[in-house]
Amino acid sequence: MNDLAKDKKIVFVADDDADDCLLINDVLIDIGLDWEVQFVGDGIELMERLGNCENLDNRGCRRPPDLIVLDLNMPRKGGREVLKEISVDSRFNRIPIVVLTTSEEPRDVSLCKSLGAKMFFTKPSMYADWLARFESLKQLV
Repeated sequence: MNDLAKDKKIVFVADDDADDCLLINDVLIDIGLDWEVQFVGDGIELMERLGNCENLDNRGCRRPPDLIVLDLNMPRKGGREVLKEISVDSRFNRIPIVVLTTSEEPRDVSLCKSLGAKMFFTKPSMYADWLARFESLKQLV
């Protein structure tokens, strides 16, 4: 693995909405973040992908992500369950997690923060708001 690939930030995005995934990718490009973005469609895929990162030797194994962007409402395993699992897993509980969801429920905000989410965003309707929210992610990684 070359030094440039080691320096590139890795972001896992767990969201089952293909349009939102495309939008997130466009937003990251538009705000100038040259991050390696890996998309998964639900919490089971996310946990499997994280599990593949646990062999952290220097022989070309993948490294854990620098950031996780997590939707709460996904099939099979949602973001709430994922947050609960990650919060008690010492291998991954230091990875910053940003919740990006349609929920505006105060109890969701409270639960996510209590489980270690660094930020909680409701998915905006205007592209400029997507840009502003993702601009703030730079401070996490």
